[in-house]
Parts: sequence; C-alpha cells; structure tokens
Amino acid sequence: MKNVAVLLTVHNRKEKTVRCISEAFSQRLAEDVKLKVFMTDDGCSDGTSSTVLEKFPNVTIVEGDGSLFWNRGMLAAWREASKCTPDFYLWLNDDTILKENAIQTLLDTSRKENDSLIIVGTTQASLDDNTITYGGRTLDCPKRVVAPLEKETVSCDFFNGNIVLIPKIVFEKVGFNDGFYRHSFGDFDYGHTARKIGVKSLVAPGVLGYCQRNCPVPIYQRDCYGLIKRFKLLYSPLGMNPVEDFHYQRKFHGIIYSVCHVIKLHINVFLAKRFET
Repeated sequence: MKNVAVLLTVHNRKEKTVRCISEAFSQRLAEDVKLKVFMTDDGCSDGTSSTVLEKFPNVTIVEGDGSLFWNRGMLAAWREASKCTPDFYLWLNDDTILKENAIQTLLDTSRKENDSLIIVGTTQASLDDNTITYGGRTLDCPKRVVAPLEKETVSCDFFNGNIVLIPKIVFEKVGFNDGFYRHSFGDFDYGHTARKIGVKSLVAPGVLGYCQRNCPVPIYQRDCYGLIKRFKLLYSPLGMNPVEDFHYQRKFHGIIYSVCHVIKLHINVFLAKRFET
C-alpha cells in the first residue's frame, strides 16, 4: 500500500477548498494507493472546516489562528502528517483543480526515478485557456514556468508549490519547508535547498491541473493604494517582505545580491503600476 498525505492550507475560500479536495478524492488511482488529507484551517471564518468535515469526515484538520499564511500553514499540516510516516507527501493549493489522473501520473513518474526525486505538476489557467501558470522553473529563466512534455519528464531547479510530490526518501534528506517565511518563498526555497544537497526535481509529463495565475502587478506596486499603504503592503505577508526576501536571497545568492535586491524592492514601491480588478 502506498500512503499519500495530501497537504493544504486554507483561509476563507470554502467553495474552492471543497472543490479541490473533492477532485483529489475523485482521482483515478491504482488499488494500492491511499490518500489522506491534512488541512490547516488558518483562521477561517466562513465555515470551511465544518463543511469539509461534513463532506469528507476523514480529513484531518490542523487549527491555525489566521497568522500562518501559506508557508507556515503548510508546515503545520506537514508536521501533523509526518506523525503517520506516509510514503509520499503531496503539496496542493486549494485553488488548484487536479485532473483525474494527476496523482497517479506523479506516482508513476516518481516510481521510474526510484522515488528519490521531487516530482512537480504543471497547471494551466483553465480548461479553455491552456496558458501555463504554475510548475517547475529553471535558474536560466526563473520567471518562466517550464512547459511540460506530453510523455517525458523535464528537469527543473525549483518550483511553485501548487502540485508537488515529495517521496519519503526526499523528506528524510531535505526535511520540512523553512518556517522563517510566512506566505511566499517557502516553495522556491525548498526546491533550491533540495538542489543544493543533490536532490533533483523533475516536471511530470503533461498538464496535471488548473489554476488561474495571480495578478502580475505586486500588491505593493498597485496604483489603487497610496505610497504609505504600499510600503505597509511590501512588509505584509502578502507582499515581498524585505526581511524574508533577504533571508531567501542570502541563502541562495549571497550577501551582496541580497542587499541589492532589498534596495530594489523599496525602489519599486515608488514605481506604482496600473491595477485593474
């Protein structure tokens, strides 16, 4: 039996969360695969947990207070899941809808690599929009998502955390995601950390799910906010918090690059961009 722990962290997106989990449990899987969902409820006030438990009573809920955000919420779910020592951990964003063969494709890809690598799933915008939105990335072109091949894997250096399969062997080498971050950076950090210690990442064949791309204009550069507000948003968990950014850049790019990058972030606050809802 292959036990897969599905990890999510959620906040007030009940409909999306329920659909995400529903699609996960509707996967076409081999008979020897068993899923167990571990969901961090990070201070939801819309009844997400009660609705999830009503529909999926076997989901394990980890309680948060609204201060965890994505990265620390995923860490909380992961710590709880690790107590069961599953064979695989699957990161899954609650705004991501899996195709029916997604998890089996990840597992089959992992098996061919002796379950020793990180396997990344790719998403496109929607069923009708095949724009690639999230997945693996490379150092050569870090701002562009790697386009998956239909029947072969593609190497990547780091990745978005929307659909990521981490075998137990990898977890034992790399460990949990870095809890220093609140919201952003944690997924990119994990890929870089794995790469530095010799654990490779591969993009699985084909598009495995659907997820709309976030607004390309950073929240701290949107012209609908005044300058002071934009500075506050820069330091918020949903911005590009300079303290966390410095931690990330220093780990992987050195001190000089880190300082320059933080300075650039502050300059960008002054360069407001047109934002349309």
